[in-house]
Amino acid sequence: MRDARDMRESDMRDARDMRSTPLTPLTSSKPLVSLMSSKPRIIGNYGGYRKTLSFGYVCLIYHATTLFCRRNYDYKNDPLGKTVGQMIGAARSARQNIVEGSARAGTSKETELRLYDVAKGSLEELAGDYEAFLIDAGIAPWPEDDSRHAALASIVLDAYDGDYSRHDYAEYILAMRKRFAPFLENEDPIVAANAILMIIDRACGLLSRQMQAVGEIFAEEGGFTERLSKARLAVRDAKDASQGAPTCPDCGGAMRKMIARKGRNAGKPFWSCCDYPHCQGTRPWKGGLA
Repeated sequence: MRDARDMRESDMRDARDMRSTPLTPLTSSKPLVSLMSSKPRIIGNYGGYRKTLSFGYVCLIYHATTLFCRRNYDYKNDPLGKTVGQMIGAARSARQNIVEGSARAGTSKETELRLYDVAKGSLEELAGDYEAFLIDAGIAPWPEDDSRHAALASIVLDAYDGDYSRHDYAEYILAMRKRFAPFLENEDPIVAANAILMIIDRACGLLSRQMQAVGEIFAEEGGFTERLSKARLAVRDAKDASQGAPTCPDCGGAMRKMIARKGRNAGKPFWSCCDYPHCQGTRPWKGGLA
């Protein structure tokens, strides 16, 4: 029997799935990155959210919440519809912010992280509504040693291994809904509320690890602005090399024109190794290209 805390090894693969699975353009059968492989890479990996367990769990939370609200709230106990609107809105916010964050991953790590954080915040907000529902009913959430808690903890979500077909993913979610339905869609609102709280905790844990992984990848690979700069420099360096730019006296690599920013030569051009700062090789300008 597996508790959510014992799922770390299998769940951690989720943290990088959004980074390693590029979205497939509708106009081609090849991933976006492979289409650009002959040019400097500017747009990073994006999409891939359907491959993550966190998105699958959030989908289950959204559908379970819409059903829970239809069954347990009406004009008598929610005359203005505010509770239902807030709960379904929070569940939808979590789902859609994961979609948008994944879609923006190719051009803005900051936006991606912010949207995942919004998704996680929406789930925490929704958890507060379910906690309030249970307390209003005079019942505390299940403790970890409750047999129902242990039973639900043993049920896990399959990883989606299909392509980006909306039909195939919907079939997958329908199958997973059926698996979790005895708990998440139970007609007893106390059972359903407790179960949804547990799955919210599971999804929040996955999102936290995904956010940490995105930050680590950003530290290793840089962001969109850095890729733009590198791509522009690569094109300029190739052009200079074709026109007779000298080779580095230290490493033998290509060199590029730079302008001194300070010192007695401030404002004057010189040749700098393209591998700077790893290589400090320079040459005087001497009239430019050969």
